[in-house]
Amino acid sequence: MTINQLNRSMTNIFHYLLYFAGFFACVPVVRIGSYSLYVWVMGAIIGLSILSGRIHARVTPLLPMALSAVITYASANSFLNSSYRDNNAKGLFSILIVFVVTMMSLVNSADSKSVIDGVLLAGKLNVIWIFVQTFFGSLLKFDINDFVFNRLLHMVDTASQKKASGLVATGLCWNVGGIAAALILVFALIPGSWKLLAFLACVLSQSSTAIVGVIVVLIYYISKNISEGKYNNILTKKNMSVFSGVVSAVLLIVIFSERIQMTLGKVLAPTLHRVLTVFSDSNQYDSSATAHFAYYTNLPKLIPQMNFKQFLFGYGIDCSGLPYTRLTHQYWWLDSWFLESDIVNTFLGMGVLGIVSLYFYLIYILVKKWNNNRIISIIMISFIVCGFFYDIQSVTYYWLLFVEFALIKYLPESQTNVLQKR
Repeated sequence: MTINQLNRSMTNIFHYLLYFAGFFACVPVVRIGSYSLYVWVMGAIIGLSILSGRIHARVTPLLPMALSAVITYASANSFLNSSYRDNNAKGLFSILIVFVVTMMSLVNSADSKSVIDGVLLAGKLNVIWIFVQTFFGSLLKFDINDFVFNRLLHMVDTASQKKASGLVATGLCWNVGGIAAALILVFALIPGSWKLLAFLACVLSQSSTAIVGVIVVLIYYISKNISEGKYNNILTKKNMSVFSGVVSAVLLIVIFSERIQMTLGKVLAPTLHRVLTVFSDSNQYDSSATAHFAYYTNLPKLIPQMNFKQFLFGYGIDCSGLPYTRLTHQYWWLDSWFLESDIVNTFLGMGVLGIVSLYFYLIYILVKKWNNNRIISIIMISFIVCGFFYDIQSVTYYWLLFVEFALIKYLPESQTNVLQKR
C-alpha cells in the first residue's frame, strides 16, 4: 500500500468515526458500560489521531470555553462534596473531549459533513421513534423505551419520562431535551416531508423547547419564501385540492375514532395550555414551566450569595444545583443536580467567564455564517432561544458543542450541488 493510499484509508476511517460520533450523540440511550457510544467513539478518534500523527493544534472559537472549564474545575473542586465533584469532573471531561476532537479532526467541510450526516440520520430515527412511542404509549399503554433499553438490554435505568399527562414520547433519550437539537436540525436541513414529520414529532413530545426551536426556523423559512415570491406557485387549485383531501381524511379518522380523540387530547392539551398561557394574562403555568421561570426570578437572590471567585468562575461545571438548593430547597434529597437552563446553569456553574465564553462561541458561529449560509445562523439563533428553556448545550456530554463546531464548515446539500456544478 502506497503512502497516498494509506492516507486515503485513514481519512475514510476518520470520516466514519466522525459520522458515528454525530449519530450516537443523538441516541444517548444506546450505551456500553454505563457510557454512551458517543463517548467511546470520541475516545477512539482521539486515540487514532495520536497514533496516526493526525494532530492539528490550532486556535478555535471553542478555546475560551475549554480554558474556562479548566479554570472553573481547579477553582471549585476543593470545596465541593463527592457528588458535585463528580459533576465537575464529568463536565470538564465532556468539554475537553469535544475541544480536542474538534481541534484535531474537524478541519474541513468533508469532516463537518460526516458529523452532520450522522446527526441527521439519528434525528430521523428519533422522529420515527417518537411516533412509535406515541402509538405504544397512548394506544397500547406500553412503555417501549423502558422495555427495550432498560429491561431487555439493560443499557440505562431510566429510558423514558412521565409527566402529569402520563407517559411522554422522548425519542431515543430519557428526556426529549437531550435530542431536541437533532429534531431542529432535521426540520431545518432536510427538505420535503421530513419537515412536517419533525414538527409533528416535537408536538407529540410535548416539549416546549423543541417546539419553540422549530418555530424559530419555520418563521425564517416563511419570511424567506414570502420575500422570494415562492408561495405564488403553492396556492394552485391542484395543491389546494390535495391539501383539502388530506385534512378531510384526517378529520374523519379523528371524529369517528374515540381512542384517537383521547390520545390527541392527552398529547396536545399540555402544549396548547402552555401556548395559551403565554398569550394570555393568566399566571397559571404548569409545574414544569413554573420551575423553569423561577430559575430566572431567583437570580437576584443568588448573585449576592456568590463571593468574587464564584462570581467569576462559578460553583463548578454542572454544579448549579448546589447554590440553588441552598436558596430554594428544591431537590434537597438529590446528591447533585443542575438547572435545566443554558443561561443559569452556565452562569452559576462556570461564572461570568463561562457564560461569556459560551455565548462568544455561539454568536461567533451565528455571525460567521450569516452572509454565506444563513440557515446555519438561524439554527444557532434557534439553539440560543432554546437555551432559555432548557440546558441543550450541556445535556448528555455537551455533544451539541461538537455539532455546532461542525456547522461552521458544513455545506447543505443544495450548496454542495451548486459548487460541484461550478
